[in-house]
Amino acid sequence: MKENLNVSPSESNLQNLRKNFSYLHLPALPAFEKDLAILKKSIAAQSGNKNYEELQTVSYNPDFQTLEAIFAIKQTAGYNGNLCSNGSYGFVRFYLDYGKGWQDQGYTAVKEYDIPTGYDCTKSPEKPLHYAASLAITPQTNFCGTHVLPKVRAILDWNTVPPANSPGFTPIWGNAMDDRIQIKPRKLIIFENPDLGKVLEVALDNPHLSISQAAQATEGGAVALQNAAVASTPESLNLQSAIEYYQKTDVHPARYSLKDIVMATNNFDDSVVSQTISTFNQYQINWQDILAELQKTSADVNYEQIENVGLDINRDRFVASFRVKRALGYGGDLCKTGSTEYVAFWVDWGNNCKWEYAGTAAVNVHDINDIPAGGLSYAALLPYDFTHKLKECSNPNVVKLRAVLSWNVAPSTTDPEKLEYYGNRKDTYVQIKTGIEIPEGSVIPYFYVLGGIPVDKINSGSGLTLPGATFALNAIPVEEGAPFAGAVVIQGPSYSGYYYRIKVTNLTNPQSYYLNDPLWLVGYHQNPLPPHNTYKTINPDANGYYAYQSKGSDYDDNVDNVLARWTPGGNDKWSVELEIYGVSGVFSKIIQIDNTAPVALISLDNNGDCTHFHKGQAITGHFTASDSYISSYSLSTNFLSGGTIAAGAANTFNQPFSFIPNVATPCGSVSLAVYEKTIHNSVTTGYYTPAYEIVCLQP
Repeated sequence: MKENLNVSPSESNLQNLRKNFSYLHLPALPAFEKDLAILKKSIAAQSGNKNYEELQTVSYNPDFQTLEAIFAIKQTAGYNGNLCSNGSYGFVRFYLDYGKGWQDQGYTAVKEYDIPTGYDCTKSPEKPLHYAASLAITPQTNFCGTHVLPKVRAILDWNTVPPANSPGFTPIWGNAMDDRIQIKPRKLIIFENPDLGKVLEVALDNPHLSISQAAQATEGGAVALQNAAVASTPESLNLQSAIEYYQKTDVHPARYSLKDIVMATNNFDDSVVSQTISTFNQYQINWQDILAELQKTSADVNYEQIENVGLDINRDRFVASFRVKRALGYGGDLCKTGSTEYVAFWVDWGNNCKWEYAGTAAVNVHDINDIPAGGLSYAALLPYDFTHKLKECSNPNVVKLRAVLSWNVAPSTTDPEKLEYYGNRKDTYVQIKTGIEIPEGSVIPYFYVLGGIPVDKINSGSGLTLPGATFALNAIPVEEGAPFAGAVVIQGPSYSGYYYRIKVTNLTNPQSYYLNDPLWLVGYHQNPLPPHNTYKTINPDANGYYAYQSKGSDYDDNVDNVLARWTPGGNDKWSVELEIYGVSGVFSKIIQIDNTAPVALISLDNNGDCTHFHKGQAITGHFTASDSYISSYSLSTNFLSGGTIAAGAANTFNQPFSFIPNVATPCGSVSLAVYEKTIHNSVTTGYYTPAYEIVCLQP
C-alpha cells in the first residue's frame, strides 16, 4: 500500500488526490498512519471541489412527488474504471425545510464511470454528461388555500454517502445546492353522500379491493364516487373568467388568453373567432393589440425558463428542470386548474445532427401569490423505453439530448428547432445505460432485474449478489453475497403484442410451476393536466401467459417494466425462466432465497439476575450473533461513553463479554443487533434482529 499511496505534504495534483481517496476508507494501520494523515489533510483542502462532478439544479415534480438533482460529470477519468468495471458512485442526499429546520429525506445514487470524450456531429466535445438523481418522498401537504413551498437542499458527494441529519455538511468532491419547490395540495373530499361512506366501509373491510372495485360492489357507489370526483375537481378559468381574474394585474391579455387565441386562430370556423373577439370587446380589450403582442412574443423567458436537462439512468426517464419566476400569469391559484408547462424531449441517436422526437412531458403550474424571490423549481419527467437503444459496456453510448419548454401550447412534435411564445430550449449530453443489444424489431426472451438487482450482478451458480451489485432503481450499493427475501420483483423489456410467462423451479426440493398471480402495474399517460399516473391489474391466460404492455412517446402502461412479483418463501435456491409465446429460446437466472432472520441472544451472568450487579463491579455475560448470511453485529451499552462493547462481521457463538459500567448511570441496558446481508422485497437491506437486557446497579 505504501508505495502506491505516494503522498507528500506538498501534493496538490487533483488526479492523485482523487486516485488515493479510497485509502481514507481503509482500516487505520499504524504503519500508514502518517501517510494517511497527510493524504486526509491534502484532500480536505479540496472540500467542495467541483472539478469532477457538480450539482447544478435541484427541483421537484408535484405529481410524482419526486425530488430531482441534475449533476454534471466533467472528466474522462477519475471515476474508478470504465463502463465494464464497477465504477464509482455519485451520492445525493436531500433535505426539506418547511420553516422549522432541515428534515433529512434520504439519499439516492448514480453510478459514475471513466468515459472517453467523444465529439458530436458539430465537432463539439460530448462533455459534461448530465445525470439526474431521483428520490420519491412523502411530503407535508395542505389544502389548496394554504401554499406549501419548502426549501430543498441537495448534497452531492463522490463515493461517500453524505452523513444523515447533517444539512451543513461540505463534501470533499461535489457540492450542495438550495432551491424552493411547490408541494401539490391535497384534495378536499366532502362525505355528504352516505353512499360514498358505504364505499369506504366496503374498501376498509376488503383491503384487496380498490376504491373503484368497492364502488362497483356497493349500491349507488359508482355514482357517488363519480360525483365526489367531480366535486373535488378544481374550477377552470374560461376566457371571460380569466379576463376578470387578471384585468387589474400587470399580466398582459396575450399571456392569460394565449390558449384561447391559438385555438380560435387555428379554427376554420369564423364564428369561433368572432365570439372570442366579442368577449374581449366586452372588457374594452383590443383584439389587434393582443395579436400585435403575440407577434413579437417568441421564446419569452420572463415567466418560465428551462435550466437543465439530464437522464435518470436508474429509472429510464428524461428529466428537465425549469423555473417558474412570477406570481401571476399561470391560469389561476392552486384552487383552480392552473395551466400547463410542456417539455418536449428530442434525441440525436445517430450523432448525425438529426433529432428524433422522444415525447412530451407536462407539469401543472399555478399562480402563487407568495412565490419566493428566486421563483420555484419544477421537474418535468418523461419515462422512455430504452429496450432497443442499449449497447454493450465496451461501446459507450453518449447522445445529445434536447428539451423544449412551452407554456400552455403544446410544442412541436415534428420540428425540434421551433420555439413557441413562452419558453426556451436546452441541449446537453447524456450517457445511456449499458445492456444487451436488442435491434429494433427483434424479440429476445430476457429480463434484466431480479429481486431489485441487475441480473449481471447475481452469481449464476450461487444466486447471490456479486461485487459491485447495486439496486437497479437507485444505484444504492448492496453487499457481496446477499440473498433475497420477501417479494421478488422481476423486471424486463416489453414487446407490445407479445405474451410471456415465467416458470420457477425449486432446485433444493425439485418442483416447478408457472407464476399466475394478478399483476398490478403503474403506468403513465401524459395528459395536459394531472393525474398522469395510471393503475391497472392484468391476469395471465389459462396457460400462464401475460400480455406485454404498450409504450409510446406520450404513454407507458408499465413504467417500472415489472413482469412479475413472486413471493417464494423459505430458504431454497430457485431457477427463474422466462418464455415468450412464438419466440424460440428461454432466459433463466438462479436466485438464492433467505427468509430466516438473524439470531441475537444475550445472557447475563448470575442467571441474568440484574440485582447482583453493583456499582464499580464488572457486568459480565455471553452473546450469540449468527446468520447464514451475516453482515455484521454490534454489542453495545449506554453504561459506556463509547457505547460499543464488541462488534464484528462473522458468526459468533456464546462469546463472553465484560465491562465496568459508568457509576453515574444507575440503570441501563446491554443491546445486541445482528444485521444480515439479505435483500428484502427487492428494495432494501439492513434488516436486523435485536436483543437487550436491562440492568440496574445496586449501591
